[in-house]
Amino acid sequence: MHLHGKSSSHCPVNADWLKRAWLCCMLLIMTACAAPQPLMLMPAPVLYRDGLVDPFAHLLPARRIPRMSIFYATNREPEITEQGLNYGNDITQRLHLGQAVVQLGDENTQWNDLYEASITDQTGLLLPLKLHSVAQQARFPAGMAAPSAALTDEAQAYFAAINAELAEAQDREILVYVHGTKVDFLNSTALTAEIDHFSGRDYVGLAFAWPSHQNIFRYLIREDVHRAQASSDALATLLELLAEHTDAQRINVLAYSAGARVTSKALDQLRTKYSDESAYRLKSRLRIGTVIFAAADVELETFLDRLGSISDLSEQVVITVSDDDNALIAARHYMGGGSRTGEELAESAEEFFIHEHQITNIEIIDVSAGKLARGFDISGHHYWYRHPWISSDMVFLLRSGLRPDRTGRHLVSVGRLPGAGPASG
Repeated sequence: MHLHGKSSSHCPVNADWLKRAWLCCMLLIMTACAAPQPLMLMPAPVLYRDGLVDPFAHLLPARRIPRMSIFYATNREPEITEQGLNYGNDITQRLHLGQAVVQLGDENTQWNDLYEASITDQTGLLLPLKLHSVAQQARFPAGMAAPSAALTDEAQAYFAAINAELAEAQDREILVYVHGTKVDFLNSTALTAEIDHFSGRDYVGLAFAWPSHQNIFRYLIREDVHRAQASSDALATLLELLAEHTDAQRINVLAYSAGARVTSKALDQLRTKYSDESAYRLKSRLRIGTVIFAAADVELETFLDRLGSISDLSEQVVITVSDDDNALIAARHYMGGGSRTGEELAESAEEFFIHEHQITNIEIIDVSAGKLARGFDISGHHYWYRHPWISSDMVFLLRSGLRPDRTGRHLVSVGRLPGAGPASG
């Protein structure tokens, strides 16, 4: 007994270290045994389910197909597989630019099948997503080079292709989607295609695919945190190139989870790079429209340090927060750094920052607000596209540009989507 007590007094055990070590061991076991889950079409936003809105009424027959062509920019290393060109997990110092075609459904899926799954409760209508083809068009240094530098013929063709699609789009806007961790190139392109599809295929979708691994352990040990931070130059370069070489009226950005690390740092870098320019001039030149931080996994202190810069560059900034985001709760507990930007715990500090600096273009959507009145909470980490209420908010926001209510009232109650026609069969 005395020996046991003496030993424990000389070899204290750090409870926090044990907790993290236990978590890492469990995650290693789970990731080693878990099979990759197939990607499926997200549930239809509730906004479409009452039959009052048909988001596809304006589409020409040629565009009513179960495939989506989107653009991409990635600092992943290209690799050749049995299926053709893909991008792996190695990080490069070049920005690879191209187009990808995403299949919404399988080879037997027709437009009517996709249409039905897109406007109704999808029980029995779940459709798989897969990468149909990938075509790289150009490469560009990933560093923050001068955007006015001479482009190669290939790069000119890439931006010309974007402009051609902008000319045909109902909204001459680009949406850049910046994914979270634990996903591959397919996931980033597929979700970009989904967002574009459910928004009525009205703008040009572009996936920014940074080289995260498909293993949460790599994130918890901060390897992918460093990769996210290291990818900010590439995203900043992309945003400048789009502003310089496309006809987009607005360049919107949707950053999810760890993608908020990439995006917030990139925007902060751009503001620092052009610190001698006024916010008004930068907004006019870069044309960054709405920036959405959905379930953002960024330490609050770090995010607030960057928020002024983000506001200076953007027409509108939207932050979603939740009181029951399991991934952000786990990140706070096991990775340290305090509250995450996407947690309801951070909301009061974010609101204080907004009021203290008299900022008028930042809004917070608290998805947990009103849960008692409506009888359910909106939980989990994927809520912004997997929960039909919140996906309705995202669609409405991207389609209309209207500012959401800070109290948590869902935008679906506001009314019809601008430009959407009556429901049709």
